[in-house]
This record gives sequence, structure tokens and C-alpha cells, in this order.
Amino acid sequence: TSRPSLNDRLPARKHIASLFLLPQCDMSCRFCASEEDFSVMSYAQAERLLRALRALSIRNVVFGGGEPFLWPHDLERLTGLARNLGFLVQVCTNGASLPVGYERIASIDRYILPLESMDPAVHDGLRVHPAGHHQLVLDRIASLAGSGRQLTVSTVVTRDNIDLLAEVAAFLTRSAAQGVDVHAWHLYRVLPVGRGGAPNADRLAITFDEFVRACTQARRRPLPFRVYRRDNMLRSSSVEFFWFENGRLEIGSKVALSKY
Repeated sequence: TSRPSLNDRLPARKHIASLFLLPQCDMSCRFCASEEDFSVMSYAQAERLLRALRALSIRNVVFGGGEPFLWPHDLERLTGLARNLGFLVQVCTNGASLPVGYERIASIDRYILPLESMDPAVHDGLRVHPAGHHQLVLDRIASLAGSGRQLTVSTVVTRDNIDLLAEVAAFLTRSAAQGVDVHAWHLYRVLPVGRGGAPNADRLAITFDEFVRACTQARRRPLPFRVYRRDNMLRSSSVEFFWFENGRLEIGSKVALSKY
């Protein structure tokens, strides 16, 4: 029996496509919800998928992983294809492997970068990189000032940083005043899944009520960008996820979290 078409499998309300290009990453984040058992997407698979999505209602694509700048099939070429097809092109990256001149890649409209805290010890305790990550991501954000590239910042709210969100909001406000085109700030509740989230769930977990209160407090002041509360990053009302396993296109969330 043939599988349903992409059109039949894609919920009508979804208007953003997130493509998991590869599972590999160059960091070991304590809360990582990513899995490791999907395939590296080939360029041909990515191209066919983009053209199929363009034929539907999707006009916004996010390239992620793993770390998309480790994808071995020329990410800049793929973003160029996506841009030529008429997509708004976003790249969700940890920032550690950005190429020289990343802020001038015209085919990328928006970078999604992580920032967990303005306290280096807290941030680096959650986002583990051999050379340290906190200052690196601050430098990446600063380099986007006046670049023509937009910035979305993601923060995973955990037990370690739940009381420190106001400082991140203040930093992003200053960055916007200094010429960084801050499009949005996404606040994600930590989930007990994936290669990092599952083993660290007991230490990092927060209740839903705690998460809601922290998000409300973080956006209490007027901010020059939108703040999104993401209760469950695996069940988005607007984003659909795409990846390949054993040559087959998979769509949706790999993990069903009925309790969340």
C-alpha cells in the first residue's frame, strides 16, 4: 500500500517547516531534546522536500538538526535554493560552527541562536562546549548588528535559569538598540526527552505553573520584539517537523508526551 501524499499528511494549520538535516551536533546540551536515530538528509532529498512544500502552503522553512552547519551537503547552497523558491529561510544553530562571513550570507533571512542566561556559569552549565559557549554566542549576536539578518533567540527554561530570564530580556533589548534586528524571543519549557533531556530530567524539570509564571514575569516590561511561550517544543501549532529514516520521509513529532 502506498503512503499518503505529503498534502494528506500535513495539517492545514501548519505554515512553518522545520527540516532535521542530520542528528550530529558539536555540543552536549544538558536538556537536548534531539534524538540520534534519524538519517543524514541528502541534498536530493532536501531539494525534493522543499519543492513539495513550496507547492503546498508552506512559505517559511527552518533548517536544523543536530547542528545544520555540520551538514556535509552544502548548507549555503541549500538555503540559496530555498530562497529562490520563495521561502523565508531560517537556520537554527548553536553558533559554534558558523562559517566566516555567516552574517553576510544573503540566502539566510534569520538565525535562531540560543541563550540560556546572562550568567556564564549557568549558560555553560546547560550548553556544554569544549571551548565554552556563552561568550561565543554573545559575540555571534553582536556580529548580526546591521547585517540585514534577523535574530530569534531561544531559551530553554529549566530549574537552573528560571529565575534569570529578566536579564536575558534586558540584554536582548540592549542588543536591539545597538542595531541587532531581534525578531523574537522563544521561551521553551524543558522536556524530559532526547539525548540530554531524558537523563537530566529530574534535575532540570519545572512544573507547568512555574514555567507560565516565569514567562509572564519575563515579558512584564514592554519589549521591542515578540515573546513566544513554547509549552512543548515537540507539539507546535504552527511548525511541522520533517526528517528521514531509512530513506523514508517522516513527519511530526517523534515523541508523544501526553502528560505535557
